[in-house]
Amino acid sequence: MKKLTYLYLLPFALSILSCSRESEETKASTPLSDQELEFEIYDSLVVDYLGNLTLMDISPDGDRYLLVDETTDSIFAVNSSGEQLYHYKLSGEGPNQYTSNRYGKIKFLTNDDFLILTTRGVYKYDIKGQLQKIYKPDFTPKAQIIIGGSDNLLVNGNQLYLNLPGRGSDEFGSQGVDYQQNSTHVEILDLQSETYTAAIPFPSSSKFSSEEKAYKFYSFYSNISLGKDSLYISYRHEPKIFSYPLSDLSTLGSTKTIPFDSFFENEPKSDQVDDNITISELYAGTINKMIAIEDQQFLIDYLAGLTGAEYNETVAKAGEDVNKQWEELGKINKGGFVIFDGKNISSPIEKPEILGNLDKYISKDEMWFSLNFSAAENDYSVIYKTRLISN
Repeated sequence: MKKLTYLYLLPFALSILSCSRESEETKASTPLSDQELEFEIYDSLVVDYLGNLTLMDISPDGDRYLLVDETTDSIFAVNSSGEQLYHYKLSGEGPNQYTSNRYGKIKFLTNDDFLILTTRGVYKYDIKGQLQKIYKPDFTPKAQIIIGGSDNLLVNGNQLYLNLPGRGSDEFGSQGVDYQQNSTHVEILDLQSETYTAAIPFPSSSKFSSEEKAYKFYSFYSNISLGKDSLYISYRHEPKIFSYPLSDLSTLGSTKTIPFDSFFENEPKSDQVDDNITISELYAGTINKMIAIEDQQFLIDYLAGLTGAEYNETVAKAGEDVNKQWEELGKINKGGFVIFDGKNISSPIEKPEILGNLDKYISKDEMWFSLNFSAAENDYSVIYKTRLISN
């Protein structure tokens, strides 16, 4: 009788499998630009703590989460249930603390220790918050922009890839044509030899390699990301992604131009740097985040930017209130998250208002976002687990 039941259910199972394959084939055949994508919330990490917690990293075994309260720079280690395991303040002047600014996200090295990149080098701590090692660079780092949520430290076995500027700046400065011709943008830290090695100058296919135009430091702030066998880099005000094989970072593998519908690039007019910061120039098209994901694709968070006329008109309309100006400028500076496959991009991915910043990407089925603190007030802290779905 059991055999008859299995035979009866077999056609039904085959029918489901067939439908599933047809759905996958239909999705695969739909051009990326025509796909309607959405971040779907399906789980969360709730921590009994009142503050602005953001997720730094998840341990390799998935059992521990490192979070930081951005208002106090306190670090929390919690388990998958949100229970606080450890809580420490590691920035300061004590013997167990780092005395300089944290430069981007904290990253697990193993399940039991983690790394903090600072403007003076890399600090290694165990999970209990005890200092294990300081990896000091052989140059003086000079960071002109500090973005706490940037992935400025990437772990690949015993090799760390760091977005840590400053090497050679005493010789050729930190912006201008001399900098553009001589600087490098990635430091490789070998944890065994404890040595730093410079890599990746501006490639010739980047506008920032120019000898005729001098760009300001905030235009070429870099994003770095690791693929299976490549290191990828993009610069803040340029819609391109440059790839380098991990086996030879001195060789440019490819340059991919991102075909945004709109991306305003504010170009300098001479080979001399104007040291005055013009606020309107900060509203050029911006790559905020670039992550190499599966299927040789990239997840990109960007803003299209504003022309000088759009900026001036919006500011004039908003009046003298600076907060009102920012609010109105944000309304017209369009962008969001898109998928880029090397040739085409998707439409902006729909994102629920409750989601804030993308804190951790693991796969298309597991992306963690912080709470949008302007959209909700909680008596606890929550990090949302999402996946990418097609509508």
